[in-house]
Amino acid sequence: MKTAWIVALLLFATIASAINDEQFDAIKQLGSLNGVALNCGYLNETHRMKRSLVSTVPKIRPIGIAFEQSTNEAFLAMITAREACPSEKTIGKQVDERIELLERAFINHQEKLF
Repeated sequence: MKTAWIVALLLFATIASAINDEQFDAIKQLGSLNGVALNCGYLNETHRMKRSLVSTVPKIRPIGIAFEQSTNEAFLAMITAREACPSEKTIGKQVDERIELLERAFINHQEKLF
């Protein structure tokens, strides 16, 4: 049991040291929008979001978990609330905005790597 706690603490320490709150929020927002796009069948938009995530953020597991968890929560929330899908044009604009937010939040990430 102690080992599980230590691993959990290390994971959270890794994410805390790797990204700040603004960056984490941008990841979660993109994940939530990904859940809506998946639910609505807008696969081109989901591909855009994942490409942006992969090319923009550090490749550490807690970030992927946060993105996937936000995706799952938004997907299930839409089903539970029986929400109608926004138009693909609307989702496209929202994806543009969230990708821009993500890129702004991680603007210095690539510079710090090299």
